[in-house]
Amino acid sequence: MQAHPLYLYALDPTHVGAGGYRLGRVDLTILRDASTQLPKIPGSSISGATRSAALHMLADDREREQAAAYAAWVLDKKKPKPAHRAEADPVASVFGYSAGEEGGSSRIGMVSFRDAEILALPVPTMLGPRWVTTATLLERAGCKAPPRPASEDQIFLQGDKGRQKLNLGWLLLDAECRTLPFPKPGATAPESLKQAMEQIQRSLVVVHDNLFPALVNSNLETRTSVSIDFETGAAAETALFTYEAAPRGTLYLGAVDFDDLRFRTDIARARTLVEGALHTAGALGLGGMTTRGFGRMAVHLEAAK
Repeated sequence: MQAHPLYLYALDPTHVGAGGYRLGRVDLTILRDASTQLPKIPGSSISGATRSAALHMLADDREREQAAAYAAWVLDKKKPKPAHRAEADPVASVFGYSAGEEGGSSRIGMVSFRDAEILALPVPTMLGPRWVTTATLLERAGCKAPPRPASEDQIFLQGDKGRQKLNLGWLLLDAECRTLPFPKPGATAPESLKQAMEQIQRSLVVVHDNLFPALVNSNLETRTSVSIDFETGAAAETALFTYEAAPRGTLYLGAVDFDDLRFRTDIARARTLVEGALHTAGALGLGGMTTRGFGRMAVHLEAAK
């Protein structure tokens, strides 16, 4: 199995909805991990957006028409059944398909997507925005021996020598200057992502694992919106609602796995298709509210680890 780290840098706020309204401070909350209560982008969201974008990455017009016809028929069986079977579909053969027709076959996909979790999140301070992370997250990203705060009151800063205190949002904490490691994207990464990760490293703050969830959840965006009455063009009555979003500048780390054991001969084609589709999906936007300016990502798929 080839495991490729996947970096997602939010160019816009990101709203991956939890599904339905909630009672509480926010009507439409974003999806969180069940164990940590930290926002994440589920692998299913990345996979769905990538599969949809993959239709547009096919260079051959005939293949693109076949893939679009098969996808439309899977979604709505009332549409004309495509003449070709799923095995011949260049997108379905990579992402997998199930027996949707009599005598049809099923096959797992060559590629699987893991959840993308927050690696660093921007937080306002008296010195401007700083990106918070933890030693555990840095180790998970491949950094060796990052310094680990001894308590929730202590933080480590990149640079700012001599500074003894720093606020993270509404918290004022004891600060200490250290040289903090941070992963570097590969040479093929988009220039926007390279510059963003360099900026994050210069402004990095390492906090205690116990403090990180509180900092993240207290520094999410909460926005207010209203539904429009299409007859009047004005705000509809009793249609005011609020929703959460992870701020722009958030860096996520996920992974994409390619099954080179069962699909050894086809894996190079699959990787090329998926990598191109990931960039298109990032440009179009992940999650909801994309028509309101949400969801654009700078995407980079690293070499296999």
